Amino acid sequence: MNRSFLPWIMFTALVLVWGSSFILMKHALIAFTAVQIGAARILFAAALTLSFAWPQFKQFKKADIPAFLIVALLGNSIPYLLFPIAVAHVPSGVVGITNSMTPLFTLLVGLLVFGRKLNRIRALGVVVGFAGAIFLINPFDSHSTVGQNWPYLLLAVLAAACYGVSINTIGDRLKHLSPRAITLFAMLGASVPSVGILAATDFTGNLTGSSEMWSSLAAIAFLGMVGTSISMVVFNRLIAMTTPLFAASTTYVIPIVALGWGLLFGEDLLFNHFVGMVTILVGVWMVNRK
Repeated sequence: MNRSFLPWIMFTALVLVWGSSFILMKHALIAFTAVQIGAARILFAAALTLSFAWPQFKQFKKADIPAFLIVALLGNSIPYLLFPIAVAHVPSGVVGITNSMTPLFTLLVGLLVFGRKLNRIRALGVVVGFAGAIFLINPFDSHSTVGQNWPYLLLAVLAAACYGVSINTIGDRLKHLSPRAITLFAMLGASVPSVGILAATDFTGNLTGSSEMWSSLAAIAFLGMVGTSISMVVFNRLIAMTTPLFAASTTYVIPIVALGWGLLFGEDLLFNHFVGMVTILVGVWMVNRK
């Protein structure tokens, strides 16, 4: 296969899987709580990753532990808890739009922490992107679902900021490792708090055996095994093949897929949500200009 097309194939697969993850979270909420969804997702991901990536233990180095902890917590544990909480209170399609802010935070973290350069176009793109976020959240509209619950949408914005830190950490501190090794160590690190969360929330008590429980559990399993384990290997490989900013640009298309699912399932999507999405994506486009 021509390697020039391979990054775009990986790119497309990622946006389809990740764009569908928000409606899957909504479905999983039928039988499980938001924090249980995030924690169980990580354990499913860790189990699958361990099954095919265990030989990568040989790449482990103590010097990489701080970077692994950052990726485990900010790239997995915290966002996977914040997104389901947001989906429980606002439409999943709108939550999916906030994910498109990841490149903006990737640039800001790269600028502030890793010394990357920022030209005028990119600086303006950041401003435009955050203006789009204000349109999207629209805290002044108390009649819509988002207007009433807009603070929960800020949790999704915080999750996107966490992704920005994680992406820069992978690109700057862990590029010497294979994508499978990065995913393995990050998943194992994220599993520790996940086990504690599931034990504290009596996850096994929700395993009633009903059809709703099984379909919700299947959604979580897909989120963990395909949407996290396999996708993280592909995503880390994409970072290694291209740049952190190119990889983060998968968020161009993720909100479109998320909104499509939201419309299909009759979610409350308003005009300002589409204006906010377009504005954010314009900002992301400007940020990605050289």
